[in-house]
Amino acid sequence: MQRVEGTRENVPIPAAGFLGGGMAFRGLFVGVDSYDSSFTRLRFAKRDAAVLSALFSDNCGGKSTLLLDGDATKARFVTELRHLAEVSTDHDFVVITFSGHGMRGGALAACDVLPDDPDAGALSLDELGRLTRAIRARCLLLVLDCCFSGNAADKVLNIPQIDYTSRDGSASATRKLDELRGRGYVVIAASDRDQEAFEDPSVRHGLLTHYLIKGLLGHADTVDGGKVHILKLAHYVSMSVSSHGRHLLQKIQEPILGGSLSNFCLDVFAKGDRYRETVDGARPNTANADFASLAPYRIPAPVLDVWRSRIKKLNQLQLDAINGGALLEGMNVLVSAPTSSGKTMVGELSALRAVAQGKKAVFLLPTRALVNEQYEKFREDYHPLGVRTIRATGELRDHMPELIKGDFDLAVLTYEKFVGLLPRSPGLLNVGVLVIDEIQSLMSAERGPLLETLLTWLRVREGLTDTPQIVGLSAVLGRPRELARWLGANLVTGTRRDVPLLEGVMGPDGRHRYRDQTGRESAEQLLEPEITTGFETAGSVAGDRLAHLVGRLVAQGQQVIVFRSTRGRARDLAGKLAHTLGLPPARRVLAALTGGDGGRTTDLLRACLKHGVAFHIADLTAAERQLVEQSFRSPESEVRVLVATTTLSQGVNLPADSVVITDLEHPSADGQPYSVSEYKNMAGRAGRTGRGKQLGRAVILARGSADADHKWQRYVQGDPEPVGSALLHPATDLRAVILAGLAEPAALARGRSGPDVERFLAATFAAHLSRHRGTAHPFPTADIRRMVDELIAGGFLLGTPSGAETLPHGLALTELGALTVRSGLGVDSVTAVAQALRAVPEDRLNGATLICAAQLMSELEDVRFQQLPKRRPYGEYDRLAGELRRRGVGAEVLARLMGTRSKNGVSIGRARRSLACLMWTEGIRLADIERGIGDREKTTRPDIPGPVQHAVQRAADVIGTVIEIADRIHPAADLGSMPDILPHQLELGIVAGLVPIAWHVRTPLHRHVYIDLAREGLTSPADILAADPQLLLDCVGGDAERRQVVQEAAAAAWGDPDGGGLLAPLTPTD
Repeated sequence: MQRVEGTRENVPIPAAGFLGGGMAFRGLFVGVDSYDSSFTRLRFAKRDAAVLSALFSDNCGGKSTLLLDGDATKARFVTELRHLAEVSTDHDFVVITFSGHGMRGGALAACDVLPDDPDAGALSLDELGRLTRAIRARCLLLVLDCCFSGNAADKVLNIPQIDYTSRDGSASATRKLDELRGRGYVVIAASDRDQEAFEDPSVRHGLLTHYLIKGLLGHADTVDGGKVHILKLAHYVSMSVSSHGRHLLQKIQEPILGGSLSNFCLDVFAKGDRYRETVDGARPNTANADFASLAPYRIPAPVLDVWRSRIKKLNQLQLDAINGGALLEGMNVLVSAPTSSGKTMVGELSALRAVAQGKKAVFLLPTRALVNEQYEKFREDYHPLGVRTIRATGELRDHMPELIKGDFDLAVLTYEKFVGLLPRSPGLLNVGVLVIDEIQSLMSAERGPLLETLLTWLRVREGLTDTPQIVGLSAVLGRPRELARWLGANLVTGTRRDVPLLEGVMGPDGRHRYRDQTGRESAEQLLEPEITTGFETAGSVAGDRLAHLVGRLVAQGQQVIVFRSTRGRARDLAGKLAHTLGLPPARRVLAALTGGDGGRTTDLLRACLKHGVAFHIADLTAAERQLVEQSFRSPESEVRVLVATTTLSQGVNLPADSVVITDLEHPSADGQPYSVSEYKNMAGRAGRTGRGKQLGRAVILARGSADADHKWQRYVQGDPEPVGSALLHPATDLRAVILAGLAEPAALARGRSGPDVERFLAATFAAHLSRHRGTAHPFPTADIRRMVDELIAGGFLLGTPSGAETLPHGLALTELGALTVRSGLGVDSVTAVAQALRAVPEDRLNGATLICAAQLMSELEDVRFQQLPKRRPYGEYDRLAGELRRRGVGAEVLARLMGTRSKNGVSIGRARRSLACLMWTEGIRLADIERGIGDREKTTRPDIPGPVQHAVQRAADVIGTVIEIADRIHPAADLGSMPDILPHQLELGIVAGLVPIAWHVRTPLHRHVYIDLAREGLTSPADILAADPQLLLDCVGGDAERRQVVQEAAAAAWGDPDGGGLLAPLTPTD
């Protein structure tokens, strides 16, 4: 709460002279943005009150009180109204304004209003009327900028609701006003009793307050004879708000007026000292395309120079975010725009603005590939300027110490890594800005629940502590307004791309029917009809037609991406195109593609690259995918065709000249069609900024004319699906969400209870959507109570029962529950691992057992490993079980992993993945691993038994959690260096003794170098330091500089007390 005392020196005209007749000014200004998290957060209510308070104090002197957010409780509001009644006189000018939420039925929501007890924190209009009528004044101006406040004029003027007052001056309203003319009231209510009152980010205020300010400052429609007349002001405000709502927002907002004054007037307001101290008074001029126009935001000139050198000038989307979205004024912003529209730059603008203010900025992205790409770009641009840039994805290269200590300016992380760190490092939520790229991932069943949990944490913290500015960047969303409202964000939308896109459909006739960026439809004959005749197959697009199209596009000098629905289809198509197109080899990328450890997938990639074609699938190593991306992205790229799965469109920023889409059904049993949003992501790869082309082309290949018409209507002409919540997806495990709610890093330590769980769930986007749609609450108490009971029984929660119909009190996470939240894993997966490890004697815990325990998690299942041999399936079961037993896997875990001896493909798949991971950590070549887990019956061209590197990476992602579970269950067990060593063994595929070398190398080494070192018996830093220099040179491929890197790392590891000593073996030594 802030009380403002006016003085004569603050205004150009003395207060008494300004008001005339010796009148005194008294004011009460109330603004509430932050409410309980189950309510929509407002953006400009505090600003409304603060600016109005400053203007009236500057120009009227007198005394006024300002109540903002936490100070604006119902009790304080009532106290201040009663205080006005005590001190006011018949000669005073009194102004009361309220900006915040209104409630259906007629009430003003104070900051302490709660959804389960609204009366306790809401001031009814009946009560407001009684309190206001007790205030004596020559003129009393009551301004209510909130929803559903239309009957305030009735309440304050004591007009029954049946004689509803409206702007058209109905007879009954006029008669009542005449009866009360002596009271001297003027009431301006923002909306009718059945309407909402809107905020507009372009004016930074509620509409009512914005036009009230304009009128007080002397808009022509309010001034007569050099004076602002109160009733003219009220009429101007009403008409302007109504027009603004209809024409600019396409919303209906009809203010309601009531009054009994005809001759009260004020001098035109001036912008005084207090106003200039407000955010309105300090607001910079409108930015333009020139980066120099950002100077008032105090972004350092060297940063502006970097931006200018990269993109020359700001585009319209970026200007809309700055000018309309108040991006650089600290407001939350949601950007919904096509690929290649400049969204990432919006995030950079806010991040570097925060850094310039001495704050920290965090960029969140959905995949490691995107994090690594963005980190490299930021480091190249901003490291020379002294901006400390770090990254964290869960890999060896992470800058975890710097992140935890806060020793950074700009951090780039995956969603999972950031959320996993928060329960133990809640200070990360105190950064200045949180940029969430690809925020449409909220709708993803895989990442959506985690992301919604993070954003809900932020919502429930509002009002308790400072929260970061949120900048959400998304591809085009369907109906994004509700997401923006939930985030308390200004919505910025765009449809224009810097590089226009022609998107359309081509059928067997070779005619590309497309739509350009303006929506204009046209067509072009891409292939001759006779070429396409007879090539169709039922249920798929003919390979010959696809090859002809890609060949034509490449002949025109274009780079082409072709999307397939599965990894196998992408890999096979790349091989066919390489054979058919006859393109020159991609020599540079072939030279960079390391040898010595290649499995079947790497061999196939190499074969394709020899003909200028590549594929991009998850089965490649991260290094191989990065090599393909860098090569394809290069302006001089020799890779002309890239075949990829949809992962590329969602997780990698990779442009092309043209995109060809052949599959628009998911490879599941039910063949669900791709969403429009998924299609738009794929199509958006075409013609991206930086390609140097005038336009991009996206082509959907259709099977026939009917299929072409269907895909044209659904995908090319279709709008993205309305943004939704993944928490409403049937596959979402709400038990994990409940745990997350109890792990919320609250600013105030307090005991938890059942209502806390319900309040967290009520603050989710899922609950917000249900309230908006008027549907049933998505989280019934009975369901939540059942799940809480399950979590208590499973050892994830502690709680005290409080009755059959209510949730337990004193709920708290156990250590098992806390690590479940940090890991992002499912409750059933953690339960499976915990139960398996509980059965293992603590002296028999070893790395092999823990790796196999990890395969019990549902997140690691992969059907591609489950193929059974046609003959002797029991023999394969016995062979795999024997291999795992020989490597020291605990019998208790092995029994759960394999189940009973049967033809069960799930058991076979788990065993193959386990064996692959163990062989990987033993430093065995990938080709030998594939042979070791493959079908021994095949003697000619064996199939790829499963994506080994993908399985290993997923195991590496969860092994830290498995080790934590083991430590919690067996606290007396001596795990030695396993928690530090084993995750990196899985990540790198090297023997334990060489992990310290990997920790200390100044440049990363390829896996085959470590394999060659181990083959020569150099399995520790001491071995390397004692090795013959020539032998060491041979192990590193004859590269003297690489030998020096290895020697320096060995010396550093030997001198490191944590990195050069004895390491725990993976399997038992006895």
